[in-house]
Amino acid sequence: MFPLKYLKLICILCCYFSAILFSIRSTGQTHRVDSLRLLTSNTSKEVRKNAYLKLCEQNYSLSGDSIAQYVKQGIALCNANEPALYQFKTYYSMYFLKMDKSKEAVHYLDSLLQGYLKTNKPDKISREISFYLSVSQVRNNQYKEAIQTALKILDEVENTNDTIAVLRTFNVIGWANMELENEQEATKWLFKGIQLTSNPIILQQTSALYTNMASCYNVLRNYDSALYFVNKGIELGNASENLTILANGLNIRAAIHSHLKNEQLAVQDLEQALKIRKKIGDLYYIISDMALLSHYYAYIGHPEKGIPIAKQGIELAQQSGNSYKLIYLQKGLANNYEAAGMHKERAEVLVNVLHLKDSLYEKNTEDAIADIKTKYEVQKKENIIIQQQHALVKNRYFTIGALLIILLGSMIVWLSYRNIKHIQKQKVEQILAQEKMHSLVAVQQAEENERKRIAADLHDNLGSYAAAISSNIRYLKEKDPNQDQVLINQLDENAQGIVTQLSDTIWILKNEHLPVTKLADRFKAWVQKIITNYPSITYHYNEQIEQDIELTPATILNIFLILKESLNNCLKHSGCKTIRIEIISTNFLSFSITDDGIGLSKTSKHEGLGLKNMEYRAKACDFNIEWQSVTPNGTKVVLTNRTTN
Repeated sequence: MFPLKYLKLICILCCYFSAILFSIRSTGQTHRVDSLRLLTSNTSKEVRKNAYLKLCEQNYSLSGDSIAQYVKQGIALCNANEPALYQFKTYYSMYFLKMDKSKEAVHYLDSLLQGYLKTNKPDKISREISFYLSVSQVRNNQYKEAIQTALKILDEVENTNDTIAVLRTFNVIGWANMELENEQEATKWLFKGIQLTSNPIILQQTSALYTNMASCYNVLRNYDSALYFVNKGIELGNASENLTILANGLNIRAAIHSHLKNEQLAVQDLEQALKIRKKIGDLYYIISDMALLSHYYAYIGHPEKGIPIAKQGIELAQQSGNSYKLIYLQKGLANNYEAAGMHKERAEVLVNVLHLKDSLYEKNTEDAIADIKTKYEVQKKENIIIQQQHALVKNRYFTIGALLIILLGSMIVWLSYRNIKHIQKQKVEQILAQEKMHSLVAVQQAEENERKRIAADLHDNLGSYAAAISSNIRYLKEKDPNQDQVLINQLDENAQGIVTQLSDTIWILKNEHLPVTKLADRFKAWVQKIITNYPSITYHYNEQIEQDIELTPATILNIFLILKESLNNCLKHSGCKTIRIEIISTNFLSFSITDDGIGLSKTSKHEGLGLKNMEYRAKACDFNIEWQSVTPNGTKVVLTNRTTN
């Protein structure tokens, strides 16, 4: 039977732990957690599932038991192989970490990741599992493995817009380097993350960047920078209700205050951090904070506070089996005994520390030997499997080689056949292209011959008839002066018009291309000749020809006739006193004739065969024609090409 004093001690411990667990479970963590808990009683299955998922995302403010409970209830609401199922399973790793079982967390997440990748390609879910694996590896002192896992995640998310994943990866790499006491390398990664974004929502979810940066600067004794970053981290932790960040930040700030000799502020931060740890229920960190606080009480000479805290931490460490923290707590208790002048008690505690170290050494040695044996057996089995696989691979390679030779020969034959067909096709295309070119040249030559023939016919036939009419009229006028002079004058005018028109047409058709200067000179000569019949009208002629653009005969003819028709309208119908003619040839063509006559109303602009013919000719040569009103009175006809030179 147990002695009575041991039974009493057991009862006291049970009551103590029950009180702690009750306070942890009964106290609401954050407003966000409390509001999400209310949604778990919703009648909708989907709402409840999302509520449990959001609760698991708040794992940094929850106890291990709460996480395990929410994961179990969330999984029960999931369908087989849906993404949410793997998310819940991933969050279950936080239960192991909260219970100070980092080794189990690493094995669990590694198995979960391998199982997921057997049926799925790397995606956001696999990256989430890998992230929690890297966190667990840091907690399990596998710092190099954690960095490798984080770098692999970073390689996958570099070409995505997942900024949060990138920042969390930077933080893990920085954290691992901190644990390796490589603060210089850690600050590089942490600072890259801080500089990546200024979005407050994203920074709230990755506030650990600031607290870890503060811890690095504190080690490097750059206390001003450390204080700036830790205050920023605490501010972001408050905004996002991240209790873990708050507790970590307070502990780091306490260390900074301690270095700056602000002992009262350091104690306040340490005590507040411990309260938050108890609220979260993370046993690992509760023990750590108790050890830290007990050491600090001894340092500042308050053993009356340090001794109870150290004893409470020792009881919790014994309960959880955390030998590393138990040794640290025993040292803290010994320091407090020394500060209190209790040398006998201090000596007893130091003896316990030696026993604990010996036990830990033996345990680690036994574990190491067991690991070596296990690895040897596994390696032996793997060697047998490798030999069997080697024989299979050898046969497989022989078969594949034969198939590749057959395939290569088939490809050579096919490529040769394809090359011959391609050459034949090119020859046919060349022949067709040559025939097309010959046909085009023949058509152009035929068109040129026809154009010259039409010009010759006009000159020889219609021209001679028009000249004869003009000669006969002159004869009639000389022979019989009493004839109707009006009729004779009209016949004479029309005959002269026919001759002039034929002369202009033949001049244009005889040339393959004509520059704008030739057109301008021809039109100017015609204007000078026709304007003499209107002595009451003055005209102004302006040319601005910077680029002497060449035009086709058809285009020249249409422009020339439009200009003549426009000037005739001014002279005969506008009642004007002044006419302005302008020809511009730069990177575009523009012809304009402006009068100060009665004007041309918009309603009547398109009436009359002459104006319609002008529009038709402008469209035929790809030009725009406009009739514009002039202030105070008059009309401006503008002819411009639609495309630049």
